[in-house]
Amino acid sequence: MLRRVRTVWVLLVVVALLLAGCGAAQRAVEKAVGEAVEGAVSQVAESVTSAEAEPTPAKGAKGASSTQPTPAPTEDEEPTDEPEADDDDLDVSQVSALDLLDSYRMVQRITWTSEDESGTDQGTMEWQVSYVREPAAVHWLMSGAEGPDSEETYMEMIQVAGETYANFGDEWMAMTTEDPVENPWSQAASGYITDDAKRVGRDTVNGYECIHYRTEEADSFAGVGHIGQGEYWLSTEYDIIVRGIASWSLDSDEESGEWEVEWNVTEINEPISITAPEGVSKPGLPEDVPLMPGAANVSSFAGISSFEIDATAAEVSEFYMGALEDNGWTYESSMIETMHTFSKEGRSLTLMVDDESTPTTVTIMLGEE
Repeated sequence: MLRRVRTVWVLLVVVALLLAGCGAAQRAVEKAVGEAVEGAVSQVAESVTSAEAEPTPAKGAKGASSTQPTPAPTEDEEPTDEPEADDDDLDVSQVSALDLLDSYRMVQRITWTSEDESGTDQGTMEWQVSYVREPAAVHWLMSGAEGPDSEETYMEMIQVAGETYANFGDEWMAMTTEDPVENPWSQAASGYITDDAKRVGRDTVNGYECIHYRTEEADSFAGVGHIGQGEYWLSTEYDIIVRGIASWSLDSDEESGEWEVEWNVTEINEPISITAPEGVSKPGLPEDVPLMPGAANVSSFAGISSFEIDATAAEVSEFYMGALEDNGWTYESSMIETMHTFSKEGRSLTLMVDDESTPTTVTIMLGEE
């Protein structure tokens, strides 16, 4: 059922591994990441529409860096029930988007159990997002597991100060970025909010005064047309759904199952610190390996740095022959016209130039002899 979500994860990992050594990695990963975050909710909802789709959960889990997991929220006060009123229905079109905020943290968690002719499937998937408008920075983490006995994996990304850091498992990938930081989640779980939600009272949730709305047995829910229930807490100050709990079920000849999603928004417009991951080198080259003037889209991963430049292979080779010698490197050999090796104090350097692409792609591999 969630095969499409798993596919997003796999594609992201493949893109990162295959493109880690070329200057296009930064753009490819950022585009894939942006699409994954923006579309993850809709993909889960769409996947339920097809009873023939096989349920498959996404991968992901433990993250480490500046974003602290938001504690499980509690309703700070006892709810005050109010009689339902037709004119107090939740108007989804009037709910503000998260990209209008100066900062926030959000956690969204989806759990599911489904069964079809291929067997039983269960799992959990979670998104943690932190966003700051000024200075622009974003940190998100996607995690999940297929079942209680499955090992958790994760995918994590931090974008700050013109730099992007991505972690797809065991090691961080650092890249420069020319694109502006974008809010990864314009409206938390908007696909799970229905227009027929009725006002039932006022609560204080996640520290915010809220109007409490409820949907019971909606015939068309989350765009999937199955029986569902939902509860939403709308901040009276920010017009943001700061907490939502939605569930839906399916029972057909082809498939049956139950799904639940809960999301919480906290620290709205409060100071949030998002920094590069600790112990990870900034994208680029070491001090004794100069970056050729005019280089763009610099990426670094596992001792491999790459960039793009508007220059010929001969011009790149000529620059590095002189620049590396000036920094104490010794020229060793050239296997082909566009691949050169150097050494320095037990270290090795391989320079590869691909001028068949436009612009020219330069890859520098550093290692131990």
